[in-house]
Amino acid sequence: MSTSKKPTIIILHGWGLKGSVYGKLIAILRKKDYKVFAPDLPGFASKSLVKDSMVLDDYVEFIHRFIEKNKLSKPILIGHSFGGRIAIKYVWRYPEDVSKIILTGVPVIRHQSLGKKLAYVAAIIGGKILRAFPIQVQDISRKVLYRSIGEWDYYKAGPLRQVFKNIIGEELIIYVKSIQIPVLLVWGGDDHITPFSDVEKIKKLIPYAQSIIVSNADHKLPYLKPQEFFAAVQSFL
Repeated sequence: MSTSKKPTIIILHGWGLKGSVYGKLIAILRKKDYKVFAPDLPGFASKSLVKDSMVLDDYVEFIHRFIEKNKLSKPILIGHSFGGRIAIKYVWRYPEDVSKIILTGVPVIRHQSLGKKLAYVAAIIGGKILRAFPIQVQDISRKVLYRSIGEWDYYKAGPLRQVFKNIIGEELIIYVKSIQIPVLLVWGGDDHITPFSDVEKIKKLIPYAQSIIVSNADHKLPYLKPQEFFAAVQSFL
């Protein structure tokens, strides 16, 4: 029987994913004698929504209940993208519950260029015009519109679109500034969803945060390149 004193790790998955997607990373961590959990978040895979229109607080409370139910003591949270949003607000609400957090590809910084604003307007106007066309034409056109405004996840959200809007509509800056525990930022150098240039901006909000950029890796770094991700976080763990 293992007598490891290594901390417990909870992986919070990205939007549209599920815990098992991180199976290779989980296997690597467990081989190193870490106790690892990767729960499916409400609305994804095996978990139903707690209520019809969940907000970030609902996901925070879901993880809080998960930690209490499993009697976990001061785990490390690894938050990937959407999961990182949850991790950030969790630490703000329950600062004594977590020992460290690792954030990867988390959309903390809002990017709202003039071009994107114009694309939003075009999407709204175009959406109204599209109603006059057949369903197939509407669907193809909406794909183009959502890609143009960088909200492809919103298009894919389907019945979770309101939840998605609730989540991305909540500003994270105030929560990030309040973090007092150790923080590691691990970003893919080729991440085009949350560019690695965001890392320096986040470090201005958390000056003591450590950071590592993994070259030749994109937004899917934690599960497409689990060995490289582990190498980046190993010493921090």
